Amino acid sequence: MFTDDPLRLLRAVRFEHDIEDTWEQRPEVFNIEPSTEKLIRTHASLIVKPAGERILAELRRLAEEGFERLDELDLLAPLGGSVGLFPKAHRLEIPDFLLVVFFGENIERFPISKELRRFARTLLAAERPKDASPRAIHRFRRATEPWSGEALWFLGATDLLEALDEAKKNEPRKPLVRGSELGIPPGPEVGRLLEQIAEERAAGTITTKEEALEYARRNAGSVRSDG
Repeated sequence: MFTDDPLRLLRAVRFEHDIEDTWEQRPEVFNIEPSTEKLIRTHASLIVKPAGERILAELRRLAEEGFERLDELDLLAPLGGSVGLFPKAHRLEIPDFLLVVFFGENIERFPISKELRRFARTLLAAERPKDASPRAIHRFRRATEPWSGEALWFLGATDLLEALDEAKKNEPRKPLVRGSELGIPPGPEVGRLLEQIAEERAAGTITTKEEALEYARRNAGSVRSDG
């Protein structure tokens, strides 16, 4: 049966932990029969035969234990996945998040959307903030939005979720100044100064438009410091 349609190898695992209806309420789990499990292991190498779209559709319907079960049955490695890629990750029951956790950069072997590619690359490039300070959280958000929360889970940095939520709650609705108000020609320098002003505002060192303009006058043309 697996030689006729190798996708059944994945479906067998999904049927053990079928979560099609909802991620919160799961039906009772049933186990694959030993004889069927033996057949799955025997034909595990066939798992790469189906079209990537079909494989991806099945993977997206698996919960965390489903991926672990694939590994037990020797089905995960041929697809480019592993259970130990990111041991620090606190796993979220979100399909795209689990795909990144178990496949890492190999998720791009599949025909994924541009959005999932951006999501995966953002998580894989994310670095834990050095602390919970407003400045550190601002820099982290700049690098990971709109997935800063997922990135903290991926990094195993859930202790910083409260600081992240606080930063989002206190985020100003409008900038203190606009590029046209800085008094310098349009170009990359404008964007650099606006970003620096936004960071200083997040850190609490700038609070008014006048302070922002003074900062721009003092720092126009300077090299950004990581301090």
